[in-house]
Amino acid sequence: MTITRRENLSLLFGAAALSACGSRESKTEPRPLLSPLAGAGLVVVQNGERVFENAAGYAAGLDPSEDLPKRPFTLDSPFRVASISKVVVLLTAMGMADQGVINLDDDISDMIGVTLRNPQYPDQIITLQNILSHRSSISDPAVYWTDPSGDIRSLLSDDMFNDGHPGSWFEYANINYGIAATAMEAVGGERFDGLTRRYVLDDLGIDAGFNWAGMSASTRKGGATLYRKVDGQMTIQVDGPETFTGSGPTLYGNDPNFILEDYVPGKNGTLLSPQGGLRASLNDLVKLAQKLANYPQLHSADWIYDGSNGAGDGGHFVSFGAGLYVYPPELSPIKGQLMVGHHGEAYGMYGGMWHLPQINAQIVHAVTATPEPARPYFEGPPAIAPESRELLDKAMSVLGLA
Repeated sequence: MTITRRENLSLLFGAAALSACGSRESKTEPRPLLSPLAGAGLVVVQNGERVFENAAGYAAGLDPSEDLPKRPFTLDSPFRVASISKVVVLLTAMGMADQGVINLDDDISDMIGVTLRNPQYPDQIITLQNILSHRSSISDPAVYWTDPSGDIRSLLSDDMFNDGHPGSWFEYANINYGIAATAMEAVGGERFDGLTRRYVLDDLGIDAGFNWAGMSASTRKGGATLYRKVDGQMTIQVDGPETFTGSGPTLYGNDPNFILEDYVPGKNGTLLSPQGGLRASLNDLVKLAQKLANYPQLHSADWIYDGSNGAGDGGHFVSFGAGLYVYPPELSPIKGQLMVGHHGEAYGMYGGMWHLPQINAQIVHAVTATPEPARPYFEGPPAIAPESRELLDKAMSVLGLA
């Protein structure tokens, strides 16, 4: 296939995407065209060759308070990728396991130094693998992070557990990844951002980081702000202009006396937002998607929703694997194709990072500043955001799957 280079926004989201949608055998009426309010991009790779790439719109300069010229959104613009971040946490754990540093089947209690048990199943251990795959029987508390100088153990209590059996009941919970990062720090003896660079990012040549930690000044300078339109005006949600000229990670919470260099690994895995704080570009996500090909053991869905074995979130969660969305061909957003990866959704950004093992293809996409309130999920199964559906339709078209 021939690379389609930097088409304009109307082609990426216009007739090509709509015709791809309409060509599929479906009773669904063609959806209205999307009108991204800020940045958007899509990359499709097959057998190591880029068969489609495009980025359009703006990365910064849309909120009048910025007092900056508009800056374009490109395939190299790092942005907060939301829950796609969890893939890097998983791959870091896999790398640590490959080198014998950590055992995914060990009791998480032994790693974090405090007993973590569902009070309804006191004899059932909870493993790191249970945590990563959202089968820990833990539900998200109202707040799933603590101030930088805090201790994650202050968030852990019997009240956080649901009625499900650890190891079998699925319920997606962001706090799982704060717990996982804490355990990885404690066992690895290194702060979480260092672990991600050591076991994943440096090997792939990726200048990315959680909450901007460890990223070069030049890459950071080209970052993308996430916006929403509030009262008719584009408004910064995360990563304003001061972020791009700053140094060191951005930390959440009111903790003026915290000194990052004094942080003790294993105390607070929520420090750098492992559940959603990775800043990476679409080009970076391509490399991460390709990395998933190295772990065929992650390509099997070991949980499929049967109506009574977990929380399906209105049809969004239909199947899951050992830390990833794993869509079998019959349940896939791209019918007939096994899909392995992760959705991302936060602060007006919708994105996805996918590996399709059957045809050795990768699809990564993002669109920012989507309307609030969010449009209803596109009916599935699986139920996914309409912005993601539109971009996957375009990817299907260029891969000859529409």
